[in-house]
Amino acid sequence: MLALTMWRENRGGGVAGMQSVGNVILNRAAKRGTSVWAVCTARLQFSSLTAPGDPELTLWPADSDPSWATALDLASRAAAGVLEDITHGAVLYYAPRAIRTDKTYTLPDGTIVPFPKPWNPVVVEYLCEIAGQLFFGE
Repeated sequence: MLALTMWRENRGGGVAGMQSVGNVILNRAAKRGTSVWAVCTARLQFSSLTAPGDPELTLWPADSDPSWATALDLASRAAAGVLEDITHGAVLYYAPRAIRTDKTYTLPDGTIVPFPKPWNPVVVEYLCEIAGQLFFGE
């Protein structure tokens, strides 16, 4: 499930993109004291797995897809406990280009980006940007 979630959520971001998604999943599981499976399948947490109408819901990797092999390798490293956390402990992320909202957030460098409506900017901390996605801690 971890490999599939990483692949669906950010295979376009290459190794770093998929690894960062995996890091968030692992960080959430640790913070909440739950399983990777529970984190990945929680309703509306990863749109590629649970959001009605998301085009990723029907996509499955081919065995010959190099990005799928990468996702499997990353998931294997995560299971072995040796996957480096490149997100600095992030538990939240989103791709600013993919959301439509009038709510904004100012990054530390002064850049103003769209911000998810349900999120409270007072309780999140910007951590980094990886492969077109912004990562936050709580």
